[in-house]
Amino acid sequence: MDSTTIFLVVIMAVVIAGFAGILYFFRKIEQALAAERQSCSPGVTATQGGSGGAAQPLQRPVPSLDEIDPKKIGSLEEYLGAIGQKYGLASFTLATADGLLIGSTKAGAQGEAAQYSYLYTQGRLHDETGAELLGIPYRGETVIGIARPSEHLSADLMSALEQDTQDALRHWV
Repeated sequence: MDSTTIFLVVIMAVVIAGFAGILYFFRKIEQALAAERQSCSPGVTATQGGSGGAAQPLQRPVPSLDEIDPKKIGSLEEYLGAIGQKYGLASFTLATADGLLIGSTKAGAQGEAAQYSYLYTQGRLHDETGAELLGIPYRGETVIGIARPSEHLSADLMSALEQDTQDALRHWV
């Protein structure tokens, strides 16, 4: 064997080993993502028999209203975070009807508070990005709740979310 053939064999072995390594890590990433999806999406279940159909959302029961104890929480933002976990929200923001930020689980939410308060005053209750808006009566005013759920919330869940938000406002504002 001449040096060119040996060189090509070595290069081919390196390419095959590299390809196998890439496939190995892609499989590990796929497993990690699957585990993350299962832990973050309790409302989605796989289809029966793995026939390739889409996953079907489950109706989540309305969480009990006494799960969040304001005495154990140190600030409005922490309380909003607890509400967000309870309802599976990516973020939750409260704003006045004229767009001022009251509190949020999201950093830099002042612009969001102004934008979505305006949309709410125009009669929109959701937008194309998945944000759902609620008007929460509080002390004669309307507080705008801007929820970003992982899946659409049922009317019962929205009602329970509104009640928990009123509890937060009573305790912190």
